[in-house]
Amino acid sequence: MGVDLGGTKIAAGVFDSGGDLLGKLIVEPTRADGPAEGTSEALLAAVQQTLESAGVDSGELSGIGVGTPGPLDPVAGTLLEIPTLPQLHYFPLRGTLAQRYETRVELSNDGNCFALGEALFGAGQGAGVVLGVTLGTGCGVGAVVEGRIFEGATSNAGEVYKALCGDRTFDEGLSGPGLERLWYERLGEAKQGPEITDLARGGDPDAKAVFDVFGAEVARGLGILAAILDPHIIVLGGSVAGAFDCFEEAVQGRIGEYLAPSAAEQLRIVASSAGAASAALGAASLIFSGHREEQ
Repeated sequence: MGVDLGGTKIAAGVFDSGGDLLGKLIVEPTRADGPAEGTSEALLAAVQQTLESAGVDSGELSGIGVGTPGPLDPVAGTLLEIPTLPQLHYFPLRGTLAQRYETRVELSNDGNCFALGEALFGAGQGAGVVLGVTLGTGCGVGAVVEGRIFEGATSNAGEVYKALCGDRTFDEGLSGPGLERLWYERLGEAKQGPEITDLARGGDPDAKAVFDVFGAEVARGLGILAAILDPHIIVLGGSVAGAFDCFEEAVQGRIGEYLAPSAAEQLRIVASSAGAASAALGAASLIFSGHREEQ
Protein backbone atom coordinates (compact mmCIF):
# COMPACT_ATOMS: atom_id res chain seq x y z
CA MET A 1 0.00 0.00 0.00
CA GLY A 2 1.06 3.53 -0.72
CA VAL A 3 -0.26 6.51 1.24
CA ASP A 4 0.21 10.14 0.29
CA LEU A 5 -0.30 12.21 3.44
CA GLY A 6 -0.68 15.80 2.25
CA GLY A 7 -1.61 19.09 3.80
CA THR A 8 -5.18 18.96 2.46
CA LYS A 9 -5.83 15.36 1.43
CA ILE A 10 -4.82 11.77 2.01
CA ALA A 11 -4.63 9.51 -1.05
CA ALA A 12 -4.06 5.79 -0.66
CA GLY A 13 -3.96 2.77 -2.95
CA VAL A 14 -2.92 -0.87 -3.01
CA PHE A 15 -0.56 -1.74 -5.86
CA ASP A 16 0.89 -4.96 -7.19
CA SER A 17 4.60 -5.37 -7.84
CA GLY A 18 4.14 -4.10 -11.40
CA GLY A 19 2.79 -0.79 -10.14
CA ASP A 20 -0.84 -1.47 -11.09
CA LEU A 21 -3.58 -0.17 -8.80
CA LEU A 22 -5.83 -2.79 -7.19
CA GLY A 23 -9.33 -1.49 -6.44
CA LYS A 24 -9.83 2.25 -6.16
CA LEU A 25 -7.62 5.11 -5.10
CA ILE A 26 -9.13 6.37 -1.85
CA VAL A 27 -8.97 10.12 -1.23
CA GLU A 28 -9.96 11.67 2.10
CA PRO A 29 -9.50 15.17 3.57
CA THR A 30 -6.51 15.38 5.91
CA ARG A 31 -8.32 17.57 8.47
CA ALA A 32 -4.96 19.21 9.21
CA ASP A 33 -6.64 22.32 10.60
CA GLY A 34 -8.15 20.38 13.51
CA PRO A 35 -6.72 18.34 16.38
CA ALA A 36 -4.11 15.66 15.74
CA GLU A 37 -6.67 12.95 16.52
CA GLY A 38 -8.74 14.04 13.54
CA THR A 39 -5.87 13.64 11.10
CA SER A 40 -4.74 10.31 12.54
CA GLU A 41 -8.33 9.04 12.38
CA ALA A 42 -8.62 10.21 8.77
CA LEU A 43 -5.37 8.41 7.95
CA LEU A 44 -6.47 5.13 9.51
CA ALA A 45 -9.88 5.41 7.86
CA ALA A 46 -8.26 5.91 4.44
CA VAL A 47 -6.03 2.87 4.97
CA GLN A 48 -8.99 0.72 5.97
CA GLN A 49 -11.11 1.87 3.02
CA THR A 50 -8.23 1.15 0.68
CA LEU A 51 -7.87 -2.41 1.95
CA GLU A 52 -11.59 -2.98 1.51
CA SER A 53 -11.59 -1.52 -1.99
CA ALA A 54 -8.67 -3.73 -3.05
CA GLY A 55 -10.22 -6.79 -1.41
CA VAL A 56 -7.10 -7.66 0.56
CA ASP A 57 -6.30 -8.17 4.21
CA SER A 58 -3.49 -6.22 5.86
CA GLY A 59 -1.67 -9.53 6.38
CA GLU A 60 -1.35 -9.88 2.60
CA LEU A 61 0.54 -6.61 2.25
CA SER A 62 4.30 -6.56 1.74
CA GLY A 63 4.18 -3.29 3.64
CA ILE A 64 2.81 0.24 3.79
CA GLY A 65 4.81 3.11 2.35
CA VAL A 66 3.91 6.67 3.36
CA GLY A 67 4.96 9.88 1.67
CA THR A 68 4.62 13.08 3.72
CA PRO A 69 5.86 16.63 3.54
CA GLY A 70 9.06 17.16 5.48
CA PRO A 71 10.99 17.45 7.61
CA LEU A 72 10.74 14.00 9.15
CA ASP A 73 12.90 11.28 10.63
CA PRO A 74 12.42 8.29 8.31
CA VAL A 75 14.64 6.01 10.38
CA ALA A 76 12.65 6.57 13.58
CA GLY A 77 9.41 6.82 11.59
CA THR A 78 8.44 10.13 13.19
CA LEU A 79 7.13 13.34 11.65
CA LEU A 80 9.00 16.48 12.73
CA GLU A 81 7.93 20.13 12.47
CA ILE A 82 6.07 20.00 9.15
CA PRO A 83 4.65 23.45 8.28
CA THR A 84 1.66 22.07 6.35
CA LEU A 85 0.78 19.54 9.08
CA PRO A 86 1.13 21.62 12.26
CA GLN A 87 -1.06 19.34 14.35
CA LEU A 88 1.15 16.30 13.67
CA HIS A 89 4.49 17.62 14.89
CA TYR A 90 6.50 14.69 16.34
CA PHE A 91 3.72 12.24 15.48
CA PRO A 92 4.96 8.58 15.61
CA LEU A 93 3.58 7.64 12.20
CA ARG A 94 5.40 4.35 11.70
CA GLY A 95 4.56 3.08 15.16
CA THR A 96 0.89 4.02 14.79
CA LEU A 97 0.47 2.13 11.50
CA ALA A 98 2.70 -0.82 12.42
CA GLN A 99 0.82 -1.41 15.66
CA ARG A 100 -2.55 -1.28 13.90
CA TYR A 101 -1.75 -3.37 10.83
CA GLU A 102 1.25 -5.48 11.90
CA THR A 103 3.17 -4.97 8.67
CA ARG A 104 6.35 -3.26 7.58
CA VAL A 105 5.96 0.53 7.40
CA GLU A 106 8.35 2.89 5.62
CA LEU A 107 8.12 6.64 5.17
CA SER A 108 9.94 9.33 3.30
CA ASN A 109 9.19 12.83 2.13
CA ASP A 110 6.63 13.16 -0.63
CA GLY A 111 9.16 14.41 -3.16
CA ASN A 112 11.36 11.35 -2.60
CA CYS A 113 8.41 9.00 -2.94
CA PHE A 114 7.15 10.67 -6.07
CA ALA A 115 10.58 10.62 -7.69
CA LEU A 116 11.08 6.94 -6.82
CA GLY A 117 7.69 5.97 -8.26
CA GLU A 118 8.44 7.81 -11.50
CA ALA A 119 11.92 6.24 -11.69
CA LEU A 120 10.61 2.71 -11.21
CA PHE A 121 7.24 2.82 -12.98
CA GLY A 122 6.72 6.17 -14.68
CA ALA A 123 8.28 8.73 -16.97
CA GLY A 124 11.73 8.28 -15.46
CA GLN A 125 12.13 4.57 -16.19
CA GLY A 126 15.63 3.92 -17.50
CA ALA A 127 16.94 7.39 -16.57
CA GLY A 128 20.03 7.57 -14.39
CA VAL A 129 19.09 10.73 -12.48
CA VAL A 130 15.40 11.48 -11.92
CA LEU A 131 14.24 14.65 -10.19
CA GLY A 132 10.67 14.62 -8.91
CA VAL A 133 9.03 17.91 -7.97
CA THR A 134 5.54 18.07 -6.46
CA LEU A 135 3.59 21.30 -6.78
CA GLY A 136 0.72 21.07 -4.30
CA THR A 137 0.00 22.63 -0.92
CA GLY A 138 3.75 23.21 -0.85
CA CYS A 139 6.72 22.18 -2.98
CA GLY A 140 8.32 18.77 -2.52
CA VAL A 141 11.56 17.67 -4.18
CA GLY A 142 13.18 14.27 -4.45
CA ALA A 143 16.13 12.87 -6.38
CA VAL A 144 16.65 9.27 -7.45
CA VAL A 145 20.10 8.25 -8.69
CA GLU A 146 20.42 4.88 -10.42
CA GLY A 147 17.20 3.64 -8.84
CA ARG A 148 17.94 4.77 -5.28
CA ILE A 149 16.68 7.80 -3.37
CA PHE A 150 19.41 10.30 -2.56
CA GLU A 151 18.55 11.26 1.02
CA GLY A 152 21.61 13.25 2.10
CA ALA A 153 23.43 13.27 5.42
CA THR A 154 20.32 13.84 7.57
CA SER A 155 17.58 12.54 5.24
CA ASN A 156 16.73 16.15 4.32
CA ALA A 157 17.94 16.29 0.72
CA GLY A 158 15.26 18.08 -1.29
CA GLU A 159 13.68 19.84 1.69
CA VAL A 160 13.61 23.21 -0.03
CA TYR A 161 10.52 24.56 1.73
CA LYS A 162 12.52 27.27 3.54
CA ALA A 163 14.88 28.06 0.66
CA LEU A 164 14.32 31.26 -1.29
CA CYS A 165 13.39 31.09 -4.95
CA GLY A 166 13.32 34.76 -5.91
CA ASP A 167 11.42 36.81 -3.34
CA ARG A 168 9.52 33.82 -1.91
CA THR A 169 10.35 30.37 -0.63
CA PHE A 170 9.84 27.30 -2.79
CA ASP A 171 6.75 26.45 -0.72
CA GLU A 172 5.28 29.92 -1.14
CA GLY A 173 5.97 30.25 -4.85
CA LEU A 174 5.99 26.82 -6.46
CA SER A 175 2.64 25.62 -5.15
CA GLY A 176 -1.12 25.95 -5.44
CA PRO A 177 -1.17 28.82 -2.93
CA GLY A 178 1.61 30.44 -4.95
CA LEU A 179 -0.49 30.35 -8.11
CA GLU A 180 -3.51 31.73 -6.26
CA ARG A 181 -1.39 34.51 -4.75
CA LEU A 182 -0.31 35.62 -8.23
CA TRP A 183 -3.96 35.85 -9.26
CA TYR A 184 -4.80 37.91 -6.19
CA GLU A 185 -1.86 40.25 -6.76
CA ARG A 186 -2.96 40.83 -10.37
CA LEU A 187 -6.72 41.19 -9.87
CA GLY A 188 -7.28 41.86 -6.17
CA GLU A 189 -9.70 38.97 -5.73
CA ALA A 190 -9.38 35.42 -4.45
CA LYS A 191 -9.76 32.48 -6.81
CA GLN A 192 -8.96 28.78 -6.46
CA GLY A 193 -6.34 27.09 -8.61
CA PRO A 194 -8.80 24.89 -10.58
CA GLU A 195 -10.84 27.98 -11.46
CA ILE A 196 -7.73 29.79 -12.73
CA THR A 197 -6.84 26.71 -14.78
CA ASP A 198 -10.31 26.55 -16.37
CA LEU A 199 -10.11 30.24 -17.25
CA ALA A 200 -6.66 29.87 -18.81
CA ARG A 201 -7.76 26.92 -20.92
CA GLY A 202 -10.73 28.97 -22.02
CA GLY A 203 -8.44 31.74 -23.23
CA ASP A 204 -8.90 34.27 -20.41
CA PRO A 205 -6.02 36.75 -20.81
CA ASP A 206 -5.59 37.40 -17.08
CA ALA A 207 -5.40 33.70 -16.26
CA LYS A 208 -2.94 33.12 -19.09
CA ALA A 209 -0.79 36.00 -17.85
CA VAL A 210 -0.83 34.60 -14.30
CA PHE A 211 0.31 31.21 -15.58
CA ASP A 212 3.09 32.86 -17.59
CA VAL A 213 4.43 34.44 -14.40
CA PHE A 214 3.95 31.19 -12.50
CA GLY A 215 5.80 29.27 -15.23
CA ALA A 216 8.71 31.70 -14.99
CA GLU A 217 8.84 31.09 -11.22
CA VAL A 218 8.75 27.33 -11.74
CA ALA A 219 11.52 27.58 -14.34
CA ARG A 220 13.69 29.46 -11.86
CA GLY A 221 13.14 26.87 -9.14
CA LEU A 222 13.70 23.92 -11.45
CA GLY A 223 16.74 25.65 -12.92
CA ILE A 224 18.34 26.02 -9.49
CA LEU A 225 17.75 22.35 -8.72
CA ALA A 226 18.84 21.12 -12.15
CA ALA A 227 22.01 23.21 -12.08
CA ILE A 228 23.08 21.31 -8.95
CA LEU A 229 21.84 17.78 -9.77
CA ASP A 230 22.05 17.73 -13.60
CA PRO A 231 19.12 15.28 -13.95
CA HIS A 232 18.17 13.44 -17.13
CA ILE A 233 14.51 14.19 -16.48
CA ILE A 234 12.35 16.31 -14.18
CA VAL A 235 8.86 14.94 -13.52
CA LEU A 236 6.24 17.26 -12.07
CA GLY A 237 3.52 15.97 -9.76
CA GLY A 238 1.00 17.38 -7.31
CA SER A 239 -2.28 19.12 -7.98
CA VAL A 240 -0.80 22.02 -9.97
CA ALA A 241 1.07 19.67 -12.32
CA GLY A 242 -2.32 18.75 -13.79
CA ALA A 243 -2.32 22.24 -15.30
CA PHE A 244 1.17 21.90 -16.82
CA ASP A 245 -0.29 22.56 -20.26
CA CYS A 246 -1.01 26.10 -19.02
CA PHE A 247 2.58 26.92 -18.04
CA GLU A 248 4.74 24.40 -19.90
CA GLU A 249 5.68 26.88 -22.62
CA ALA A 250 6.90 29.39 -20.03
CA VAL A 251 8.93 26.73 -18.22
CA GLN A 252 10.52 25.31 -21.35
CA GLY A 253 11.25 28.80 -22.66
CA ARG A 254 12.99 30.02 -19.51
CA ILE A 255 14.77 26.95 -18.09
CA GLY A 256 17.82 27.57 -20.28
CA GLU A 257 18.51 30.82 -18.42
CA TYR A 258 19.70 28.83 -15.42
CA LEU A 259 21.63 25.93 -16.97
CA ALA A 260 24.72 25.22 -19.00
CA PRO A 261 23.67 24.89 -22.66
CA SER A 262 24.49 21.19 -22.84
CA ALA A 263 22.43 20.50 -19.70
CA ALA A 264 19.45 22.51 -20.94
CA GLU A 265 19.56 20.77 -24.32
CA GLN A 266 19.30 17.23 -22.92
CA LEU A 267 16.94 17.92 -20.00
CA ARG A 268 13.36 16.67 -20.28
CA ILE A 269 10.61 18.25 -18.17
CA VAL A 270 7.28 16.43 -18.13
CA ALA A 271 4.17 16.08 -15.99
CA SER A 272 3.43 12.72 -14.45
CA SER A 273 0.97 10.62 -16.44
CA ALA A 274 -0.16 8.68 -13.36
CA GLY A 275 -2.54 11.43 -12.27
CA ALA A 276 -3.93 11.40 -8.76
CA ALA A 277 -2.41 7.98 -8.03
CA SER A 278 1.18 9.07 -8.69
CA ALA A 279 2.07 10.09 -5.13
CA ALA A 280 0.52 6.96 -3.60
CA LEU A 281 2.34 4.75 -6.11
CA GLY A 282 5.53 6.57 -5.23
CA ALA A 283 4.97 5.83 -1.54
CA ALA A 284 4.31 2.15 -2.30
CA SER A 285 7.60 2.14 -4.21
CA LEU A 286 9.40 2.50 -0.88
CA ILE A 287 8.34 -1.09 -0.26
CA PHE A 288 8.97 -2.38 -3.79
CA SER A 289 12.46 -0.91 -3.97
CA GLY A 290 13.70 -2.38 -0.69
CA HIS A 291 15.19 1.06 -0.14
CA ARG A 292 15.45 0.98 3.64
CA GLU A 293 16.34 -2.72 3.83
CA GLU A 294 19.42 -2.20 1.69
CA GLN A 295 20.92 0.47 3.93
